[in-house]
Amino acid sequence: MAKADMAKRQRPLTVDIPRPGDEQPVWSRVGVIALVGFVVGVAWPRLAGVRIGPSVPGDLKPTAETAAASAAPPPAAAPPGTAEAEAKPPEPAKNQQQVVVGPGRITRCSDKKNKKVEDCGELQFDPIALPRLKELAQCPAALGADGKLPIGFELNFEKKEVQVVKGKKTSLPASTVSGILQCAAREFSNVSLEEVPHKYRRYSLVYTATFHPPGAEAAKAEGGGEEQEQAAGTTTSETAVSGLATVSWDTALVRGAPKEGDVVMRLVRGTRVKLIGRQNDWYKVEHRGKTGWMYRGAIGL
Repeated sequence: MAKADMAKRQRPLTVDIPRPGDEQPVWSRVGVIALVGFVVGVAWPRLAGVRIGPSVPGDLKPTAETAAASAAPPPAAAPPGTAEAEAKPPEPAKNQQQVVVGPGRITRCSDKKNKKVEDCGELQFDPIALPRLKELAQCPAALGADGKLPIGFELNFEKKEVQVVKGKKTSLPASTVSGILQCAAREFSNVSLEEVPHKYRRYSLVYTATFHPPGAEAAKAEGGGEEQEQAAGTTTSETAVSGLATVSWDTALVRGAPKEGDVVMRLVRGTRVKLIGRQNDWYKVEHRGKTGWMYRGAIGL
């Protein structure tokens, strides 16, 4: 036994060097193993609907977006000045004092010698007066007021002064009228007459302000002059009439067409006119060779 072991130890060592062809793998075996692994690890779970690992982040994206959308607060209202805010007109104020004011009437005008002029022409004072008169709704004395108040103005273009005066036939208490006129005097204290075109030295005007208490529906002003003219009918048929009438307003406007025609004459109280036609609440009148349309209320009909 010892001799046999000695013989093995004394046997010379040999080194076998493989040939290049012997190191190449058997590709057929590798292909079979890969195919089996693909079927077992990838294809079969997908076909069977079995998930063997966590879902990829892409599968969770819709769920996350849906949850974020449901948890997000509702969009805030668009701030004033944006396109969305301007698309919706503001709702009318409710439960607030309201004032309805119609265009003014020129009741008198005088030249530099303080002589009364018959035809006063036009005076662009409404753009200045109307916005300020509507602000009287904020006057403390006007709170709860319900009625009409004629508010007069004396415009002195020589001295560049605007004076507020009390009108006639008001339906408001005296204490309320006094407080409202004080507010009006403050509103017009800084009015400039520089940019008001005028022909004569002094003008007297009157505006009818209708006050409506909180919660009441603001009806259309029905004061004298142009306010009543705008309330006339809209049919266009003309009926022939004949007769005489007397102007009952301080200053009545005679227009070239009913309701919205240009002013062709201004007639003072007591002027006699000839009636030659009628259209709804408007009468066609003739005076000193001129004709025009006058609202029926201005001639007491």
